[in-house]
Amino acid sequence: MAQPSSTYATGPKGWVSYRPELKVLDCTVRDGGLMNDHNFSLEFVKAIYEADVAAGVDYMEIGYKGAARMYDRKQYGTWKFCTETTSGAWSATRRVQQRSLSWPTPSAPDYHTDILPREKSAVDLYRVATYIHQIPAALDIVNDAAAKGYETTLNIMAVSTVPERELASALR
Repeated sequence: MAQPSSTYATGPKGWVSYRPELKVLDCTVRDGGLMNDHNFSLEFVKAIYEADVAAGVDYMEIGYKGAARMYDRKQYGTWKFCTETTSGAWSATRRVQQRSLSWPTPSAPDYHTDILPREKSAVDLYRVATYIHQIPAALDIVNDAAAKGYETTLNIMAVSTVPERELASALR
């Protein structure tokens, strides 16, 4: 008699199937920097990058863009103030169709000039992290980056604290 399976089929293709439309983004440096004021060594960040490449991770978010006007450079490390120069150093080591770089969007209102046209950038994707009440402004940034040729994604933070009715309304 066959033993019952300890896993249950989910979705149209069953348990754990490859879905190319799903992408993995590693935000270890960006989110981890909240714990150490983004004071990571270049060697540490490169080691994460190499681990992501080996693991097949699609995107690595290296830090913030456009934060220089908002934070003290004496307190925070390089990854709090990413520029095209910061990301340009990575373009030589990028593996085509295996890796991309990602920055969250600038939180300053001058994102129209902070986000360069895609052909002038080493960045492939802008991730906009926003709270539910900021969705209209976040969508403006997403649309601006998309119009400049970038892949974009919108990440609603603290979504588990939002009442279902409010979430449904915001997503319409």
